[in-house]
Amino acid sequence: MVNEQEQYKKYIEQEGLDKLINFKEGADYKEGIFDMVRGGGAPMPPQADDLTRLHQLIRRRKFFTVLEFGVGYSTVIIADALQKNERDWQTLNPPPEVRNRFMFQLFSVDASKEWLAHVQTQLPEALKDRVHLQFSEVEIGTFNGQLCHYYKTLPDIVPDFIYLDGPSPKDVQGTIRGMSFQCDERTVMSGDLLTMEPTFLPGTYILVDGRTNNARFLQRNFKRTYEVEWDRKGDVTTFELKEERLGKYNLLGSDFFSS
Repeated sequence: MVNEQEQYKKYIEQEGLDKLINFKEGADYKEGIFDMVRGGGAPMPPQADDLTRLHQLIRRRKFFTVLEFGVGYSTVIIADALQKNERDWQTLNPPPEVRNRFMFQLFSVDASKEWLAHVQTQLPEALKDRVHLQFSEVEIGTFNGQLCHYYKTLPDIVPDFIYLDGPSPKDVQGTIRGMSFQCDERTVMSGDLLTMEPTFLPGTYILVDGRTNNARFLQRNFKRTYEVEWDRKGDVTTFELKEERLGKYNLLGSDFFSS
């Protein structure tokens, strides 16, 4: 039986992802993306399982517009998946008209100018036009009296897929009653999606990569109806907004393709 690692390798080769990112074991990642949870100094090689799962999800659900919190290898993978979604979309005759000004576009926000600049240099030329990188500081705050943090500036979009993998706790500025996210034992606690939640469209899909404490915080405080799944082994939590569609303009990419 083919094991999981072999399946990932096969998918990566089939999709040409190995031409975008060096997945080889033993490669030197000193100039690559670092583990932003542990902070600078700890090289973090690309995780084939995480990146394969992310690419497969975007391809399977045919997402239109993606909001990414925290840049890295995932930025390249998401952009490639969106490019392939657009190619599939163009095969529809004629391509349907959808009320969305940002079709097959990725908006990535990060609190590190260094990493944004690095990712910009790593983006293949063919993907650059669909990737919008944005710097924003992150501030400590509260949600209904609960400690959390928020990016100061976010892209002005309504995504159908959100990938939550940032910020680093060390990027969160400020204190509340003596508490900060500079404390090594304090987990990240993004509140941005709680602010955005009223404007989510039915069908919105969220993937929280790791950050299980943050995912549980979101689950406790979201007001709308979601199908929530926690993959303990894969260390990811997903949310899918399960509500009746708003009308004829509330369309998803998966509506136009057979599963």
